[in-house]
Amino acid sequence: MKQPLQLLAIGLAGALAADWLGIPAGLLIGAMLAVAIATLARLDLGKVPLLYDEGGKILLGTVIGATFNRRVLLQLGALLPSAIAATLAMIAIGLALGWLLAKIAHLDIATGLFSLTPGGIGEMVAVAQEIGAGATVVATLQFVRLSSVVLLAPAIIGWFFS
Repeated sequence: MKQPLQLLAIGLAGALAADWLGIPAGLLIGAMLAVAIATLARLDLGKVPLLYDEGGKILLGTVIGATFNRRVLLQLGALLPSAIAATLAMIAIGLALGWLLAKIAHLDIATGLFSLTPGGIGEMVAVAQEIGAGATVVATLQFVRLSSVVLLAPAIIGWFFS
């Protein structure tokens, strides 16, 4: 029982530190970074308990589901054609880059596709696990993608509109 609690404590410490530092999406990025660093430092944290894995997916689904309401859906009506076009374009680009990554890095096609297709880390890793793709590779590349967007996009957008 000690290892799962250590894992949770390290994730919580990283989340709180990143949030305190004002890092965008700090709770998510801080927890991932802290646990990744601990793992790379060869701390024996063991395997992620099934309760954490499945409980996290349930919590994530609950949080996402709770954001939907009638007002938001009505507002989205006017944006729907543009949103669908942009979504399809991002998916097509992600799939093309994922296929290219799979060829260059000698990954199976599913791992390459889920690694670079836009989406939330939790969701993409969960689906990758379900179909047998390389969830560790997917998690790592999705983390790099999300961290880059969260940390760089505000500066790039600010520069572009200044």
